[in-house]
Amino acid sequence: MSIHDLRQRRDTTEGQWARFADGKKFSRRTALPESICSSWQRSADCIDLSRACAPLEDSHTTANRWQNSLLKNAAAQEHGNMAQLVNDGNMVAAIADTAGQLLWTSSSSHMRQRAESVNFMAGARWDEESVGTNAVGLALALRRAVTVFSNEHYLPSVHDWVCYAAPIIHPKTQDCVGILDMSTSWQRHSPLGQAAVIGMAHSLAAGLPDPVAKADLEIYALGQPRVVYQGQTLHLQQRQLEILCLLALNPEGLTLQQFHAVLYGDSPVSAHTLKSELSHLRRMLGGNIGSRPYRLQTPVWADFIEIWQALHRQQSDEALGLYRGPLIPKSTSPELEEWRRCIDAVMSEALDSCNDSATLIKQLTTSTGGSELIRERLSEILS
Repeated sequence: MSIHDLRQRRDTTEGQWARFADGKKFSRRTALPESICSSWQRSADCIDLSRACAPLEDSHTTANRWQNSLLKNAAAQEHGNMAQLVNDGNMVAAIADTAGQLLWTSSSSHMRQRAESVNFMAGARWDEESVGTNAVGLALALRRAVTVFSNEHYLPSVHDWVCYAAPIIHPKTQDCVGILDMSTSWQRHSPLGQAAVIGMAHSLAAGLPDPVAKADLEIYALGQPRVVYQGQTLHLQQRQLEILCLLALNPEGLTLQQFHAVLYGDSPVSAHTLKSELSHLRRMLGGNIGSRPYRLQTPVWADFIEIWQALHRQQSDEALGLYRGPLIPKSTSPELEEWRRCIDAVMSEALDSCNDSATLIKQLTTSTGGSELIRERLSEILS
């Protein structure tokens, strides 16, 4: 884009931001993205426009967090490529954790003083709830790559910036483990900036260590389902996932008749269909499903069981960290429906009693369900 086009875009956005800052309605017919409009609204609930810089944690604590971060070694592997992007593009690069706190930064001479003036440095919090609309916070909220140009930022202190950010997604677990941000002055904006950040985020993700297995069989059924057996992801249909969950919930085993009742209820499904499903799963698990009664014969870990145990131990922070959404929302299995209702009810209570904004923000960035509840609770805390 030419400098003329960039200036015109900046002027248009400035007019919209000024109207919003004055409490006036702004036109939705302009090119202002809906994601920016929504972020401005969220920011207005908790951020004073007079804020000049991000809140900053002490350097010793930040250094320890970076030392223990999964991203540290991956960043070291890509250091040369990131340094080249920073210097060639006159940028400042940053890696943030899933709460929006910057753990590492690297700056060109062009951006160093600008970054220091707003605390865009290791230890600073750049989630939406701390500094309003910005690329780190927006990428966390949306769990996708974003560009925030000039006056699209909520705080005037960063209106001279353009920022590109992308989530770093673990290739095995599909969890967001952090955010990569690269920023420069608005006059240097280029669509290639976003592409470069996305590519680098993928490279960082590829360098992440494999997750440590919790058991031979791992069942993730809260939110986005995932089943891992001996390090390999199993691609299961919903009915097969339901069967595995019921096996995990009944370690002592189930007869065929009991299994039919907890899985199908009164639905007219033949016992032969259930036996066929169990036989198929047995092959996928290397024969590790016993019969008479039907039971798992391999160590198993399941997120919905773990979250219930954490709640029983009154460890609500641990439970919030495990919660990714309802238990198999479309399941009509009587036993799984009962578990889903119980977990959702207790998690709602846990959210209502949680007063730690950092815990809620982390939950918001990782959850595939219940985000409105979390946003409402955050608004209550921060208002």
